[in-house]
Amino acid sequence: MSGATEYAKALFLLSEEENNVDITVSDAKTVLEVLKKNPEYRNLADPPALPTQEKVALTDEAFQGIDGTLLSLMKILCEKREFHSLPRVLTEYLAAVDEARGILNVTAITAVPMLERQTDAMKKKLEDMTGKTVRLENTVDPKVLGGVRLRYAGVQLDSTLESRLTALEKSLKSAIV
Repeated sequence: MSGATEYAKALFLLSEEENNVDITVSDAKTVLEVLKKNPEYRNLADPPALPTQEKVALTDEAFQGIDGTLLSLMKILCEKREFHSLPRVLTEYLAAVDEARGILNVTAITAVPMLERQTDAMKKKLEDMTGKTVRLENTVDPKVLGGVRLRYAGVQLDSTLESRLTALEKSLKSAIV
């Protein structure tokens, strides 16, 4: 297990113990957004040239008002010069919360945006198939000629026209005439 996974697991257990998972989830999403918009902050919090106390104070000041457990974790990462791993830690934390709540995040990649009725039907089918609550995101990729490619929990299901044509081509090449 990686360090990020261990930190995420610890954050999950602490936020559950303190009964503030929803607050920590909200704050984790906020921190991820801040780091996404300001990637230079991750680099600022790790260099050895900046004294540890100063890095911790900067983190405390920049993220005041967020969940105390999350802020403590961020300060620990500063002290260990591992602040750069914070996005991965938070992403794994959010995944652990979703897993505990029975939520499956699915990305449906299509050539054109899916209609609401198509999204609803796909969600229902996936929920019936997995027994979980599905959070479906539709991503448009013009390279997809038709059909849909689903990605979730490390699995990819590909029923695009391209994959079907590739399978047909392999089948025809292997056929003995």
